[in-house]
Amino acid sequence: MIAVQEVLPEGMLFVRINCILTTMVRAPVIAACFVLLVLSSFVQYAVGSPKVLDFTIYTDGTTHVFYQTDVDSQSPDSALNLYGNSIENLVVQDENGTLLSSRVNQSTATVETLGSSTIKADYDTPDLISKNGKTWTFHVNSTIDYSILLPKNSVIVGMSVSPLNMQIVDDQSLISLPSGSAEINYIIGVLGTSQTATLAIQKAQDFINTLTSTGVKTPMALAKLEEAKLDFNQGKYSDAESLAAAAKSLALQEQQTTNSVSNISSDNLPISVLIVGGIIAAGAAGFMIMKRKRSSNSITPNVITKNNYIAPDKETIYKLKPELRQDDKDIVAFISEKGGQVFESELRKKFLMPRTTMWRAVKRLEREDVIEIEKVDQQNLIKLRKPEETEK
Repeated sequence: MIAVQEVLPEGMLFVRINCILTTMVRAPVIAACFVLLVLSSFVQYAVGSPKVLDFTIYTDGTTHVFYQTDVDSQSPDSALNLYGNSIENLVVQDENGTLLSSRVNQSTATVETLGSSTIKADYDTPDLISKNGKTWTFHVNSTIDYSILLPKNSVIVGMSVSPLNMQIVDDQSLISLPSGSAEINYIIGVLGTSQTATLAIQKAQDFINTLTSTGVKTPMALAKLEEAKLDFNQGKYSDAESLAAAAKSLALQEQQTTNSVSNISSDNLPISVLIVGGIIAAGAAGFMIMKRKRSSNSITPNVITKNNYIAPDKETIYKLKPELRQDDKDIVAFISEKGGQVFESELRKKFLMPRTTMWRAVKRLEREDVIEIEKVDQQNLIKLRKPEETEK
């Protein structure tokens, strides 16, 4: 408050300026604290944003999710937003492959990340897939670009967004999609029937019509689609289905070509934008450096590691168990390559098996006394038995 002390004879006011000076001194300090608070939020968001997101869809409607993100190495824990509410077989590891302790509350996992700069999460969920008749539907809303690996013998009959890339890997469709909400409809079964060919032609036609309505010209796709219709009329359903899929791929390529030509370069950004961006980046870097200096006394993170032991030789197991099936031998070989022990989720990710199928294989090997199952932080750790334990 500004106080008026008295009226001087000359008619002038004498004003105390102590409060004014105090306010002027405090204002920059308050402003600096506000800037640091904003930068702190910016850094936390940048560190916690996901980097890699992959979905692997199994034939039973379960989805395996792989999620990788950077975290603050000085923070004791980090919250990880999961896709789906029913989370199964969650395994979280740091950049060195060390298992980290975690707890799940609905669709959020709290991970003890102290000392880690990167965490990788693998888990299964049935919440991303629904089924109506013979049509399966995958739906997700992602903040980053991601990939989807569909089951074998699956045919895409609908897609709500244009993919960034599509390719075939080991007879499975691998699709890259942009960030945002997406829905993919697919069917699993015998290919080359009248029904699947009709669906493929219709979806290709709808996709081409959508591109045409936006001004994208698709002459090659239309020509390929006409070939598909001709083969369909002649009863060549398998060829018609393949040609329809090729027509859709050509339409996608023509769309990408059109978009690349019409893209506007962003090189001419205003100098002011670049300056502000540089200031923010410099402030964020300085904040991180100061934070790391204040936390010089680090604490060893509370982690759970696999027990160290001498892994048995797979050839010894084969000799002791000559009646093993080939797929069981493949599982034994993989476990042996990983040091004799792996988590069940690692087996599912390697062999792309549904949860129930892999569990039956694991229990079969357990009955044969080839492996043993140990619970570690609510996960199944699969360990090869030692030769003396394996031999009956």
